[in-house]
Amino acid sequence: MGKWTFRPLVPEDLPWLVSCRNAQVNPFTALSAVSLVTWADTFGLMVAGDNDFFVIRSRYDKGYYTPVGNPEKCAAFMEETAAKEQPARFVYIAEPQARKMAAAGWNMLYRPDLSEYVLSSAALSLMPGTFITESFRTKCRKFARDFEGYRITPVAKENLNELEEVSARYRNAQDALPADQAVLEAEIRYFGELHLSGIILTVPDGRKAFILGYPNTPEMFTMTMTRHDPTLPQEITAVCIHQFAMLLRERYPLVNVEEDMGLEGLRRSKQLLSPVDLLKVYEVMV
Repeated sequence: MGKWTFRPLVPEDLPWLVSCRNAQVNPFTALSAVSLVTWADTFGLMVAGDNDFFVIRSRYDKGYYTPVGNPEKCAAFMEETAAKEQPARFVYIAEPQARKMAAAGWNMLYRPDLSEYVLSSAALSLMPGTFITESFRTKCRKFARDFEGYRITPVAKENLNELEEVSARYRNAQDALPADQAVLEAEIRYFGELHLSGIILTVPDGRKAFILGYPNTPEMFTMTMTRHDPTLPQEITAVCIHQFAMLLRERYPLVNVEEDMGLEGLRRSKQLLSPVDLLKVYEVMV
């Protein structure tokens, strides 16, 4: 395939990334076009490829993400890299591919820190007959009592300024810049181009919160970001997830609430939401 030249990943690459990715083969949120574009600066993502194939090199992960697109080109890139680099390291490999590569001599390592918990949209909607922790139910019920009459509005280009205002209030109330602040700003800036959707929650006195997301696979929706007025109670995050899930449940039976990204606190919070599946991430090295 020859030598590939890596360059910084930019939002203009979005249509190309979308056209290459088969979500059934690469279901991980970290390999979605939206995630790659919005986390590009934070994780130092570089891209190379051609019209039907791309590969990401990550400064943060000190290696490559699994190539995406034409399977022959993906395999050829990994083989060529293994011949040139020692070690050659790829992450976000699905289990079937990882086992096949292990049989061919690659070292295979399960990455629980990067694996993604998947939740039930029906359970997050508190549908009768579904199971979710009592803590989640209690947070939603308490908020409904304390802020009776709160309303939900879909996010649109016309009200993105409300998201910016909430984000600024939240950011200014923190002791340090939130680690995902640059990602959120990218989501708001490229809201239309990324084909994001979301809701704004407004309590009776006018304070607001919001949550954003996008379809990841035909069956799974990814909720990416929640922000709220810093004077509102923390349980508003659970309420935003609940309200968004109510709108999604008929089309998307599964929900990935934010990207795990190896953040232990986020993983623990997702475990408390009664996950129904775990998308296992593997690393291979030779």
